[in-house]
Amino acid sequence: MKHILETKQLYLRPFTIDDATHLYELNNDLDVLKYTSDLPFKNIESAQQFIAHYITNVYTNPTTGIATKMGRYAVIRKQDRQFIGWCGLKYHKDKRYTDVGYRLYKKYWNLGYATESATSIINYAFNTIQLPFLVAHVHTKNIASQRVLDKIGMHKHLDIIYDNAPSLLYKIKNKDYQLKTITSQETWPVRHPVLRKGRPLEDVYMEADNMPTTFHLGMYHKEHIVGVASFMEDSFKDFTGKQFRLRGMAVLPEYRKKGLAELLLKKGEQLLKEKQCTLLWFNAREVAVNFYKSIGYEIVSGIFDIPKVGPHYRMKKQL
Repeated sequence: MKHILETKQLYLRPFTIDDATHLYELNNDLDVLKYTSDLPFKNIESAQQFIAHYITNVYTNPTTGIATKMGRYAVIRKQDRQFIGWCGLKYHKDKRYTDVGYRLYKKYWNLGYATESATSIINYAFNTIQLPFLVAHVHTKNIASQRVLDKIGMHKHLDIIYDNAPSLLYKIKNKDYQLKTITSQETWPVRHPVLRKGRPLEDVYMEADNMPTTFHLGMYHKEHIVGVASFMEDSFKDFTGKQFRLRGMAVLPEYRKKGLAELLLKKGEQLLKEKQCTLLWFNAREVAVNFYKSIGYEIVSGIFDIPKVGPHYRMKKQL
């Protein structure tokens, strides 16, 4: 099978059914599984079933049939075409982040292969998939893996419990992204095609855009603006406390589902807390409601229609 990545010593390619023996043997070495919560495969057939499911549900979106560009990949040593383990990406829907992970046969430990394969996966995630950041989970006692994560440029971010074990969450940011405060007019290249497509450019203007208390955030990728959000002081009659309203939240289509909207919101929430704001509210498009709910916002109204825009729900979050 064609490989997706190549390094000085390695190829990385998708799993095939023929890899079942290797996954079976890899997961039946208790030293390899020592700092994981994984269980050994019962037999070769169960490993084959795992790979078949992985090919159709991880490498490919089962609903759309489109390749996801995500997943763990077989690591093949160039010099002898040996399967030495796996390395790759895993999306965690509940946490809304992607991790980098690896696992090698014990006889290939301490030869630099984990560092080499993980480095290539990070480059792939940042340059091909254009993710804004990656994380990694490592058991607090797994010093060898912590050294690998240090070598590939990841940094300790949080002490966590992962798979019911004391662990460290490592993180690395994509340097091609920059989040900064911008002017209202700088939001237009994203606001217009996403929120006011087909309408006159002047329709992107909002009455509070240039108020002294309003601030705008922009997410840039390689100097091109790809996501925006505006925060405006505005009180809704049914709410109490110092209130701000989110407006003009938008991410260009090709940059969606990468976590950019959440990064924009979290930065906005941080700045609002510094201003002693106690509540953020907004009118959310119906299609975006589940996203906002996943990061702590609650629905506080029935569905209503905004002319020329569509169905909305009012949502809020205590800061």
